Amino acid sequence: MIKTKNVVLVEKINNSDWPIFKCNEPSKTQFWNKKIDQRFETNQIVIRENLLRIGKNKQAPKKYAFLLLRSGLLMYQDTKIKGKIDLNLQILIKKIELINEEDHNKQNIVAIRIQKYENCHIYIWNPDNQTSTLNWYKKLAQFCVAQNFEGFYKIIETIDQGAFSSVFLISPLIPEESRNRKLAAKIYSKCLLQKISGKQMKDFVTNECQILKLAKSDYIVELLEVIQLEDVVILILEYIQGGTLSNLLKQNEIHELMSSEICLQIILGLKEIHRCGYVHRDIKLDNILIAQFNPIQIKIIDFGFAEKINKNELINKQGTPGYIAPELFDLAPYTESCEIFSLGILFYILLCGNFPFRSTNYEVLIERNKQCQIRLQLDEWKNISSSAQRMVQRMLEKDPIRRITFSELTILLELHISNLKSKGSHSRQNLNILTKSTNIRGITYEIIEKSPSKLAQAIKDYYDDDIGVDENSLNNYNLQNLQQSCKFYNNQKWVFQ
Repeated sequence: MIKTKNVVLVEKINNSDWPIFKCNEPSKTQFWNKKIDQRFETNQIVIRENLLRIGKNKQAPKKYAFLLLRSGLLMYQDTKIKGKIDLNLQILIKKIELINEEDHNKQNIVAIRIQKYENCHIYIWNPDNQTSTLNWYKKLAQFCVAQNFEGFYKIIETIDQGAFSSVFLISPLIPEESRNRKLAAKIYSKCLLQKISGKQMKDFVTNECQILKLAKSDYIVELLEVIQLEDVVILILEYIQGGTLSNLLKQNEIHELMSSEICLQIILGLKEIHRCGYVHRDIKLDNILIAQFNPIQIKIIDFGFAEKINKNELINKQGTPGYIAPELFDLAPYTESCEIFSLGILFYILLCGNFPFRSTNYEVLIERNKQCQIRLQLDEWKNISSSAQRMVQRMLEKDPIRRITFSELTILLELHISNLKSKGSHSRQNLNILTKSTNIRGITYEIIEKSPSKLAQAIKDYYDDDIGVDENSLNNYNLQNLQQSCKFYNNQKWVFQ
């Protein structure tokens, strides 16, 4: 299976932050919550079946009906519901083998161990159908931390090797799940504790898992399962095969309309992350994957550096050179506005094919990022509409108070995309639709209700726009600049002090 490269050295590390996922400390050792006030609809049931159970401090198994709800609530009942437990990342499950001592053939029984506290667990299984037991295991694994990899997945090839994790292409081994489906396994090794503190590593993994469990969006990669073994934590993710935005730019297959649609989709994904109370903190080309072309659809990935929104102080002094919001150099708190700046850098690159802060010297790059003196060079921006240029300038505003908000930017991008598609012929009609509706694509636009003057000014800006420009915004000169600088920027580590 998966082995670390330096097992001996890793084994010498005695850090209380490993393993990452642990059972809760037992304030009391009761496994089931006996307070039954749960009401649910039939369509909430994921799976229901009669299973044998050996409970805590029990010797003989007993059959009950088990129910698993979409919310992650596991219950058991006979004539009525007898107990329930909320499955989460503090509950560990493992496929194990039991032996019935009364069975003369001493045949092993495949069962599932569900552990809530240290030395507090139960076993459940279907005595007549091993496949059914494995099916229960996979359903439970969507909510808990699993402790099995072999027998469920096989590694096909390496996708990426990063500074903090590695990503592999894998496929399921269970026939019911396989159907030639490919998945991605993102692996954090215990060896990482030699580079960073245990707390940092724990924050990386738990924040990423927590966000991906909470966030539900078409523009965020889906987390299917979390597996923790002796020396690795594995995130089983949907496999996105379209490559990164870096790859797309290098192929010179992008124009202003596509750039705007990508930017809008990233915003929709970020708004869902913010709704969950987190900021991504690492929006850049290599963290946006292409899920499909024609029409374009993206997926935001790599939440290892995400953290909870904090409006009081900057807790984590990390960032990617060239993408850092200027206020962070003054230790301002990391809020949603910082995400706008990083996205503005990305939008800038998509539109003109180059980076706004250019230097192969790290110190110079950081200083230019900090000073944030951005000028739109005529040779790079001559084929870009003035409305797109204004959006980029407002996204890259050095003063976070004056920086455009997510609500404003969403409206402007919606209108800009409509105008690009129609070449400006129906801009007033699009405007009427926007001003009459407070909810487009599931987004509530507070700006319409709270800031009509800002909306009016934004609309005014669009009426003198030059929508009819050439959409093929990347010329050969810009593409060469991008190829020369892209490798340097994307390989920089998180070293902001």
